[in-house]
This record gives sequence, C-alpha cells and structure tokens, in this order.
Amino acid sequence: MRPVLTSKQMAASDRYTIDQLGVPGLELMERAATGCFQVLRDLLTQEDIVAVMVGAGNNGGDGLAVARLLIQAGFQVETFLAFPQRPFKGDAAVNEARLRDMGAVIHAADVSRPIPERFTCIVDALFGTGLDRPLTGDPAALVRRINEHRASVLAVDMPSGLSGSRADIIGETVLAHITVTFQAAKIAHALTPAAAYCGKLVVHPIGIQLDPEIRNPPQLMEADDFKLPPRLPHAHKGSFGTLGIIGGFRGMEGAANLAAVAGLRFGAGKVRVLTDAPGGRFRHDSVMVDHIDHYRDEFSALVIGPGLSRRQEVSDAVNHIRREHIPVIWDADGLYYLADHPDTVLGKESILTPHPGEAGMLLGLSAREVQKDRLTALNALGERFPESWILLKGYRTLIRSPGGTWFSCATGNPALATAGSGDVLSGMIGALLACGTAPGEAVRQACIRHGMAADRWVSRHAVYSMLAEDIIDDLKD
Repeated sequence: MRPVLTSKQMAASDRYTIDQLGVPGLELMERAATGCFQVLRDLLTQEDIVAVMVGAGNNGGDGLAVARLLIQAGFQVETFLAFPQRPFKGDAAVNEARLRDMGAVIHAADVSRPIPERFTCIVDALFGTGLDRPLTGDPAALVRRINEHRASVLAVDMPSGLSGSRADIIGETVLAHITVTFQAAKIAHALTPAAAYCGKLVVHPIGIQLDPEIRNPPQLMEADDFKLPPRLPHAHKGSFGTLGIIGGFRGMEGAANLAAVAGLRFGAGKVRVLTDAPGGRFRHDSVMVDHIDHYRDEFSALVIGPGLSRRQEVSDAVNHIRREHIPVIWDADGLYYLADHPDTVLGKESILTPHPGEAGMLLGLSAREVQKDRLTALNALGERFPESWILLKGYRTLIRSPGGTWFSCATGNPALATAGSGDVLSGMIGALLACGTAPGEAVRQACIRHGMAADRWVSRHAVYSMLAEDIIDDLKD
C-alpha cells in the first residue's frame, strides 16, 4: 500500500529527503522523469509524435527531463513552454540546459490555436501537486486545448488544474488517461471527483522518505497489495469455516445466491443461505439452503442483507439471530434494518458495505450529497458506527477502520456498475471472515480482488458487458 499525502506533507517529505538525507533534488527529478519515461516507452511506437507541455516550476523541470529521455530513446518529441517569458530556476534550469544542449527546439505554446493534430500523445507537465487556486488566462486556455485534442494524455505527478490536497475540481483541469505520481499518492489521486481526472494511476518510487512528523497516513490499495495466505496440505473444509447468508427472500433469491457462490469461490469451506423460501431459485448444489427459522449456531461469519427485503416479518426474524459471538457483514437490505434498529447488536466485529444511496439513507442525505464529499460521508458513518469497518462503494472505493484510518482502492472501473456486484463483494468478504481473517484484512483484500476482476474484464471485453457472475468466474484464476 502507498501512503496518501497532502501537498504540504509531500513537500515536507521532499525537503526532508534532500536536506536531512542528502539526496540531491536533481537526482529526484531525474528519477521522476525516468518513471514517466518508462510508462511512455511501453505505450509509444516510433510512429508516435509527443508534445511535452512544460510549466515554469519543478513539474516543468520533470517534463523537460522526460522530453530529453524520449529523444535519447529515438522518439519524436516537441516541447512547448507555457510561460516562455519566465526563466527556469534551480534543477529545472539544469534540465532546460540539458535539453537545449541536445539541439532540441523548445517552442512557446500558442493558446490562440489548437494543438496540431500530428501529435498522438501529450505529456502534461504544466502544474504539479502544489496548485491551490483555479487556473485562469492562458494556462486555463492551454488546458482546454489539451482536452480538445484527440491524443492520449500522460500527466506528470498531477493533472494540471487539480489541487493535490483536495478532492473537488477547482477549475479547468486536464483530463488525463494516465497519471504518474511519485513515491506517494495525493488526496486528489485517491478521492473522487478529482481522481476521475487522473485516469490510470501509477505510483512510481523515487526514494523519497516520509517526513517523520507524518504518522498513520491514509493508504492507497493497489493490485500488488492483494495477497491471501497459502493453504496447508492437510486442510479440510472445516478449516475454512461456514459462512451464513441471511437473505434471498422470495423473489430476491438471486442476490443471496450471488453472495453465496462468491463466498465458496473465494474460499469459505461451506455456505448456507437462510431464507423464507428455501425451495426458490438457488441454482448451485454447492450452496446449502435452509429456512431462517432453522437458524442454529454453526456459522463462523454472517452476511446479512442480500435479498433480505424490508418486510416486518423479515425484521422480526433477524431480531432472533444470535450474532454477538461472530463477525457480521451488513449489506443491502441489512443496512435498512440497521436504520430501523439503531441499538441492535452488530456482531463480535462488524463491517458495513453501503453504496452511496444506502450511505445517504443512513446519514439522512441524498446519494448526490454523499458523492459530493465521499470522505466526509465515510467519516460520518464511522462516527455513527464507531466500532465497525465501513466500506463505501464507488469509484475509488473507500474503507474506514474503527480507529479512523481510511483507505482508497485503486482497482476497479465502471464495469462494476452492474446488478449484483455488491452481493458478490459481501460474499467475498464473508468468505475471508469465515476462514478466520481479521476484519480489516478481509475487507481490504476482498475489495482489491473485486476491483481486479473488473480491471481484467475490460482488458478483454467491453466495459458495459460484465455481469456479477463474471466477477465470480474471475475468482478461479
């Protein structure tokens, strides 16, 4: 996992690495440029023509170094200065001299005209993470020119126009296809709506050490963080627990079925669905089904909610289920049960998995209000359920620990916007809990793997075509 920092924290870490650890700033700039170059090298062909848009600060210095590395590798590159009247300083000036010494032509950007169509890739090195006000005048016009162009866009550190410390959009902003940032993610990379402007995020290590004053920062979870423990050769199904699914009531069997099959596929030893309609549409022989009135203390973990319904008789049945001795995931209709029963026993440990509409229901807000400031909504849920892990679904899914540390998930894409994907996720989390995984690890690992399934899907299929069953199918690999 990568720490998520504010712009000030990143600047302090940069200074600490340079001033206290003795790493030259010019060396850090070269490492940053090398990270961008490596990403571009894997994307470009010799037929591509790259426009590098350069600002006046250190972000521009990164861009000048990227242009030099691309030219040295034989790519076609033209460099454009957004502020030709401002001389570069410090490390950026060194990189300008290096580029000019190669004989490279550096143009002044002309915002009065569209960027020429010959360019197939644009490198945005105009403004970095420290921007704290909306762009105006020529810089704003240049951002609009970049967004008008059909070329793919790689942003260096941060799409120009975003503030690294904020999740909101403060003005004209480059819409990047890829963002390469350095050492740590920033708030704008981790939270929406700003994160949606970053495209694919690559966090490239360059040897910056965090300022010692930074303690317990938020974390960005990536695909490389997915790791489940190996299974011992002598393990049996009893080693991996029994997951109970409370749901799948008449007419909504599909939701519980998805959660149950996902639970089995993700490693639960056994799964039993408790419902009012055990003879309904439960299509997998591996899933055991029983009437909710037959509940008995056999479960290692519970998922309450997929297809539960909100009828009073259902609520009465849930009231009688013992859960103080096992971990419980509250999802879907189970969250509505919590809204109606604020003093209920949540479980030995508990995890809540609302989507924005359900989060709004719990907080007395609209889904739009939740989405406008997802971190505030996440923390409000944490205050209401202080002993629970909270997972707020959506792009850059957010997770909050009972202690208040938050995590952002970098896996996943709009392919997950399909009926039943949340049921699959709750089943996956439940499987890990049934196996004995700690709640925090269970919710993080399931979230990462759930998003990975969508990322692998879009590498082979249309983004709109994934079904919840396809997520389960991907868990085979």
